Amino acid sequence: MAREEQKMRSEMIRQTILDTALEIGIQEGFEAVSIRKIIQKMKYSTGVVYHHFKDKQEIIDAIEEAETGWLRSQILELLDEKKDVISNMRTVFHRILMLAYEEPEKYNLIVLHKYSRRKSDKPEWISLISQNLKEGMDAGLIKPMDFEKAAFSIWSSFLGFNLMISRLTELTLEQAEELFKVQFDIITGGILNNE
Repeated sequence: MAREEQKMRSEMIRQTILDTALEIGIQEGFEAVSIRKIIQKMKYSTGVVYHHFKDKQEIIDAIEEAETGWLRSQILELLDEKKDVISNMRTVFHRILMLAYEEPEKYNLIVLHKYSRRKSDKPEWISLISQNLKEGMDAGLIKPMDFEKAAFSIWSSFLGFNLMISRLTELTLEQAEELFKVQFDIITGGILNNE
């Protein structure tokens, strides 16, 4: 029983370290996260942090993994099998827009992977878009095209768009919403099957 309690306490401390680092990252930017700031805020010793993580980057990687899982689950909940691919894309891209607008540092961390040391060849989001585009083509909603290249282009376009949104601090939510509508209509106008 004592070993189980110790394991639970260790997991609680680990999660507190991650929560503290996330809070610092969102408030000050993830470049500002440091072991020193974490221990000052938590009032723990350096040894406690190093017992759980070898360095700052390992902490950021763990936060990125957890937050990416959080966003993935939110997106999967938003998808509606009864709606067409364009409606679902609008919903998903709008959610990502809101993340960029409301929490730009979290957007940088989990969508742009700005602070990651793990670089992947192809973001998982592109595969999801690609799959949805193929389904839209099969249903006749989207004109025939190379759906993998189209997915890459669409994702890249929205990455740049949301990056700009995340940096325009004077932009109101209403203005961001209007820009999103224009962006989405431009992108989907090029892929819709208008026959």
